[in-house]
Amino acid sequence: MKQMRFRNLVVFSVAVLLLGTIGLVKHAVAAENAKQIVSVNIQEVLLSSEAGQEVKKVLEGKVGEFQTKFQKEQEEVDALRTEIETKGTVWSKEVKEEKEREYQKRVREMQLKSEDAQFELQQLEKQIMSPVLNELQKIIKEVGEKNGYAMIIDSRAGLLYVDKTLDISEAVKKELDARQKAAGKPAKESK
Repeated sequence: MKQMRFRNLVVFSVAVLLLGTIGLVKHAVAAENAKQIVSVNIQEVLLSSEAGQEVKKVLEGKVGEFQTKFQKEQEEVDALRTEIETKGTVWSKEVKEEKEREYQKRVREMQLKSEDAQFELQQLEKQIMSPVLNELQKIIKEVGEKNGYAMIIDSRAGLLYVDKTLDISEAVKKELDARQKAAGKPAKESK
């Protein structure tokens, strides 16, 4: 994620420099030879493409597994808390302290399991997104070369304005979907 932010910052900086350079040399370049700077919304492409939808299904399935797994334990912890609240006044001090220690221990265990599950989800997301992102990067490069674009910028990289006619997200999404179909390897097989 930090690499992506750094890359976006570098791309944005290069775009600013390029725009400044274009402004300085615009009289020297004939209008018909000027290359376009276009944008693509990587997030939108990923969320709306078939490959992105497959990744989403896999991740949601894993989240569902974790929720089912933790639900019973959470109910037991909640029941223990309720028991302490309702019966705590009639228990001896030792019994109440023991129940509270047990409750705190179970809460910490649930927190650790939750953190482990989040880490596992992040690793799974990296694993199944990596091939899709690599293919997406190749597609963007090829689209840029094929169409003679000077630069393709991720529109979510902090740009304040992008003319919609310069956004090639839909074309990139279609190409990603087509390649995933042609390769016969949906994202869920990338596990």
